[in-house]
Amino acid sequence: MKCVVRAFNIIFTTAVLTLPFNVKAAESISPAGPIGGTDIRSAFLPPPGNYVAAVAGGMNIDNWYTSNGDSMSADGHVYFAGTGLLHVYDQPFLSGTIGSTIYLGALRTCFGMSTVSCASGMQDIYSDVFAWSKFNPSKQFSPDSPIPFGTAYWVGLGLNIPTGSFKKDRMPNVGSNFYTISPNVGITHTVPSLLPEGLGEATELSARLFFNYYTENRDTDYHSGYVVSLDFAGTQRSGAWQYGVTGTTYKQLTDDTLNGRQVSNGGSRAALFSVGPLLAYDFAVDGKPYNLMAKFLTTVWGENTTGVSGLTLRLATEF
Repeated sequence: MKCVVRAFNIIFTTAVLTLPFNVKAAESISPAGPIGGTDIRSAFLPPPGNYVAAVAGGMNIDNWYTSNGDSMSADGHVYFAGTGLLHVYDQPFLSGTIGSTIYLGALRTCFGMSTVSCASGMQDIYSDVFAWSKFNPSKQFSPDSPIPFGTAYWVGLGLNIPTGSFKKDRMPNVGSNFYTISPNVGITHTVPSLLPEGLGEATELSARLFFNYYTENRDTDYHSGYVVSLDFAGTQRSGAWQYGVTGTTYKQLTDDTLNGRQVSNGGSRAALFSVGPLLAYDFAVDGKPYNLMAKFLTTVWGENTTGVSGLTLRLATEF
C-alpha cells in the first residue's frame, strides 16, 4: 500500500483551474498554463503511464482594477468544467522523466460594469508539449516513505491553441483567437515539518514560473504584451491530508499594440495577485489511487484586470 500511495503522491501535478479572467481593451487573455494553473506537487511527474483529472467550479467577478490599482464596481461570474490528460513516457531523459499533457474545458462567463454580457463555449486547448521532471530524494528518509522528501525540478514548454469560441465584436469571449507560447520552470521542495508536530509530518513548498508570449489576434490586429506569471503553494502534509495556502500572480512586461502601435505607455499593462486556502486528500478505491483537491482563491490586488473569488474542485487518478 505504501508504494501505491507514494506513487500517487507524485502523479498529475497540474491543477485544472485558477482562471484569472483578464479583460483589456479589445482583448481577453489570461496567463497560459493548465486550466487553473498549478499548485501542490507542481514539479513532479509520476511513473510512466496515463493519468486523468476532472475539474469543476465557479467564480464571482467582484470588481475591476484600474491602471493605478484602484477598484471599480463590476459584475459577473464564471462557471467551468474540464478535463486534463497526462502521458508519461517510458524513456528516461537526463536522469529524469518526460511527459506531455492536454487540457480541454468549457465555460460560461458573464461580465460588465453597468450592463452584463455573457458568452459560453469551449475554451482554448492547452498542452504541455514537453515537460521534464527530476526528483532528488533526501538521503535522510527511506524511499518507501509515502511522503517524497527531497527536491523536484521541472522544465516545460506550454502552448495555448486558439480553438475556443471567439467573435470579434463580442465581449467577453471564451477563446482568445491567438496562440500563447509559454516556457516554464518549477520546483517542489519537501522537508520535515517546519511547524509544530501536531500540524503534520512535512512542509511542502511549490512554485511554477511561466513566460507568456502571445501571437497577434489577426481578427482585431491586437497584440498583447509579454506576461510573466507565477503559481505557488505552501502546504503541510499530515497523513493522507495536505492543506495550506496557494496563489497566483502575474505581471505584464510590455505594452499591448493595436495595428503595430502601442495602446499606451504602460497604462494598459495588467497585473494580479490572488491567494487562498487549499485542501487535498489522497485515498484509494479497490487499490486505485485518487487525489481530491479543493481551493478557494480571492484577488487581493490588480491593475487593468478583474478581481475574482471562487472555488475549484479537482479529482485525479491513473488510467
